[in-house]
Amino acid sequence: MTTSTTPVTPATTPARVRHVAHYIAHSALLTLREWSFLAFVIAMPTTMYLFFVGIYGDEVATGDIKVSATMMVTMATYGALGAAMTAGAQIQNERSTGWFRQLMLTALTPAQFLSTKIVVAVVVIVPAIVAVFVSGAYRGVRLSVATWLASGALILASLLPMVVLGLVLGLWFKPAAANAAVTLTMLALSMLGGLWFPLSMMPSAMATIGRQLPSHWAGQIGTWPIVGGDFPWRGVWVIGVWTVALIALGVVGYRRAVRVSRR
Repeated sequence: MTTSTTPVTPATTPARVRHVAHYIAHSALLTLREWSFLAFVIAMPTTMYLFFVGIYGDEVATGDIKVSATMMVTMATYGALGAAMTAGAQIQNERSTGWFRQLMLTALTPAQFLSTKIVVAVVVIVPAIVAVFVSGAYRGVRLSVATWLASGALILASLLPMVVLGLVLGLWFKPAAANAAVTLTMLALSMLGGLWFPLSMMPSAMATIGRQLPSHWAGQIGTWPIVGGDFPWRGVWVIGVWTVALIALGVVGYRRAVRVSRR
């Protein structure tokens, strides 16, 4: 039997844009309708914030900045971290249902695949940040509009590499193990990164590990518009190194997943 070698006519640019936009909208709506997303990245961080701020909120963190303001940022970072890493769970669903295989038939390049996942992540990260910020305002945190926006934007930018980490886990782990890997990694990054408790309260070895994690620096960078002082440039370097390494792993994992899906 002979195999046709006639090349498939690529979709026009407008058609490709429409397909990508449809995929982004479809993925975002699926995620936002998931009860687990609402529970773990919106309800849980908000509840934890309200609980801890009820105990420590009136204490002063630095200068005249109360703990309620800094804790608001770290809890928003925790929720946003979970939202960012939902990309891994999304990949798991796409691979287990065969949707990932269908995506491969669209000749989606690794760059297009990654960019669409980042856009979807931005859509789902924002509600996670806003939910905790609204709770902070309810509990008496008063900031200028510019400070609210700067803090939220810095959290968002700092956590974009975590979208890639979620994708890496979803691509490298088998579908049955991907969800567990994403959840455990998110919890480890949150705990060791000082999003639940400051690194100063941890043993020195754990604190040293925490300073090498992007989750820690995402919280520090997000807090900077509130507490002021020198910008945490070390965190930018840490996040940059993680980003480069994760993108490399993601590209290899994507190509590997494509080969497996086409067998």
